[in-house]
Amino acid sequence: MKTLFRVLTLGIFLTAFSVLTFAQEQQPDLATLFDQFKKEGPPAKTKCPGRAPALITGKKILELYGTDELNKAVIDFVKKRMAEIQAEDPVCERENAYIAAFNAKNWANVFTTGKVIINAEGDNGKALDIMLDLVSVGFDRAFVDKNDTFNSDTLSFAKTALQRLEAGKPSNSAKYGAFVPFNTKENAQSWMNYIIGWQMYNKMSQKKEALPYLYKATTIGSEKKTDSTIYTSIGTYYFEEAVRLDTEYREKRKANNNEETDEIKALLALARGTADRAADAFGRAYKIVPAGAAKTAIAQTLSDLYKFRFNMADAKQADVDKYISDLVAKPMPDPANPVTPVVETPTTATTISTTSTTPTTPTPTTPTPTTVSNTTKTTTKATTVKKPVTKKKGTR
Repeated sequence: MKTLFRVLTLGIFLTAFSVLTFAQEQQPDLATLFDQFKKEGPPAKTKCPGRAPALITGKKILELYGTDELNKAVIDFVKKRMAEIQAEDPVCERENAYIAAFNAKNWANVFTTGKVIINAEGDNGKALDIMLDLVSVGFDRAFVDKNDTFNSDTLSFAKTALQRLEAGKPSNSAKYGAFVPFNTKENAQSWMNYIIGWQMYNKMSQKKEALPYLYKATTIGSEKKTDSTIYTSIGTYYFEEAVRLDTEYREKRKANNNEETDEIKALLALARGTADRAADAFGRAYKIVPAGAAKTAIAQTLSDLYKFRFNMADAKQADVDKYISDLVAKPMPDPANPVTPVVETPTTATTISTTSTTPTTPTPTTPTPTTVSNTTKTTTKATTVKKPVTKKKGTR
């Protein structure tokens, strides 16, 4: 019996030893695992996709050899690289998704993936660059494709980007944009102001609120200083407003037996000042536009404005030129500031007929389409202006 017991005991021991030996033989050594880890998890300079296996291998190294003091340097390296992979790969993956969407011109996905980056990056330069991209894409879709799907996001990102630019937030690449760089901070600011103004003026029926943004676009950078469509848009708003005020003036004067009160006089003075603003804006457009149909149309608008402003049936071109020249010689009035009423003395005041018809306002112009490229520009289309009905002089 004792012999049998000894034999069984020895057999169990040998079996356990064999299992342990087999397990030890199957356990990969640290050197092999480390080589595998380095191949699976290269530095971030290499494209990030495919580094997930390195995290599995790294975890195995830490489980088997994490307490190996003799190889502490190796273990520390593995820990550091695993942390880098966990931090870098999500960034790389969302940026790759954005790049793929942009290259495919899948604009819906550009906005979707761009928003993910903006939310993840917070207040840094990369988020600003992506915002500027999305504003360019959204503006082009609205203007080129007549697709208003992204208008709300475009306006929101344009305002946020403008706030960050004005606060001195830098671009991540110093180009102010990733796929559609504006190249300088000033150019980016100018375009953000312009796009905000364009959206409000053309898409939101907020023309008055749009004017300060359009005006400011001409005061920063260089591109929009010579965009005549900005000046014709501002001029058109003021022309329409002058006609409205003139109509209100006539109606109240007629209702008061053609007698003027201080309130009625104030309406006339404000109409004159508003007409001056319209002429100022169209005068600046005239100086920019090259000879051709557009320049001819703007010249006609200026003549119509002069006759409207001074209630004249006809006007000498020399008088129109002098009037416009005097206006544009001064700094352009900021639309953010109220119009200054023009109160003329009896010796110089022109008279306005109580029976004349108000003029037809000019049709606003729009810029030519922009495309997604390294430099986004607009050119001028012709301004269509209808000649106002001729007024006759009268007395008040």
